[in-house]
Amino acid sequence: MFFINTSVFAQSNKGNSKDTNEQFSFDVDEVKLEKPSLLRPEFHGFLSVGAPFSEGLDETEKGSSNVFNQTELTFWFGAQIFKNLEFDSELEMEDGFEEFEIEKFELDWNVFNEKFVFRIGKFYYPFGIERFVESAPYNKLIDRPNPSINIIPGTYSDEGLEIYGIVPFLYKTKFKYELAITNGLSSHEGKGEQHLEDNNDNKALGGRLGFELMPGLEIGGSYSSGRYDDDEKFSMNFIGADISFQRGGFEIRSEYIRSNVERSTIAGGSFDREGYYFQASYKYSPEINYLSYIEGVARFDSIDANDLVTDESDADRVAIGINYSPMNHVKLKLEYEMENEAKEDRENKGFIQIIFSW
Repeated sequence: MFFINTSVFAQSNKGNSKDTNEQFSFDVDEVKLEKPSLLRPEFHGFLSVGAPFSEGLDETEKGSSNVFNQTELTFWFGAQIFKNLEFDSELEMEDGFEEFEIEKFELDWNVFNEKFVFRIGKFYYPFGIERFVESAPYNKLIDRPNPSINIIPGTYSDEGLEIYGIVPFLYKTKFKYELAITNGLSSHEGKGEQHLEDNNDNKALGGRLGFELMPGLEIGGSYSSGRYDDDEKFSMNFIGADISFQRGGFEIRSEYIRSNVERSTIAGGSFDREGYYFQASYKYSPEINYLSYIEGVARFDSIDANDLVTDESDADRVAIGINYSPMNHVKLKLEYEMENEAKEDRENKGFIQIIFSW
């Protein structure tokens, strides 16, 4: 097995893992239980293909409508270099294989028995919990929550240094921390990622603190701050809170994210943005032929992208979905989405996606 992710969140679910034959070959929970041999590289990934089957919004009006017409191919490569030193990388190919992006290229040094781990390289910025399940095999719906795309800029990877760990307490409780110093974002619009370059000398500081109250129940808070413009005049701050609960096949998760963006008066002045989502799901595994599991999912999210403006970016959205796995390493998803925006009602939309994992 290949150690693809040393995230604190993944470690918290080890007790709920099933037999490896019932999971994807790169399942993070199972990988944590069985690390690879020294100096033996491992290679895994997935291919996802999706498209809308009922779309009530023209593609030119909303960028997210285009996502499901595209194919995504993701590769994970890593190795256990020494007993306490691991390498992990992730390459994504999107937009008809025309866009390549290295999401992760990280080296982890387990200094003290997972209580203190030092990371260097490019990694997912440690804010919130949705980042752990954003990729297609782990995302229970096809689309991602609006706040995780339009407030925190999508899958936010950054270069820098990070320390993280888990500290056990009494009665099976655990304290979890992730703290990072990185280049930071270069813009409040779009993703704003810099890709190995830094537009100023200022560094972003942030991270997440979590507390596992009991097995399967965790609460957490996140914070990040940094100056994003070339002249280092304006800062962008994020604060978030999250909760997750998992028991058997039932899971709920929720997050709230708020951001303050400083901006010149010429550009319209500083503004705040906020959003939240709530998601619940239940997975049933009947253990019969051609049905590894079936899972129902429902999510509500809401976003206000700019408190100074009321426009189409302010939206409440309800999504329901069904996941069906006929065999190991194959997953089929159906999602139906109902959206109500500030200025006009939008028609409902439906999507389908199939994922092949290895």
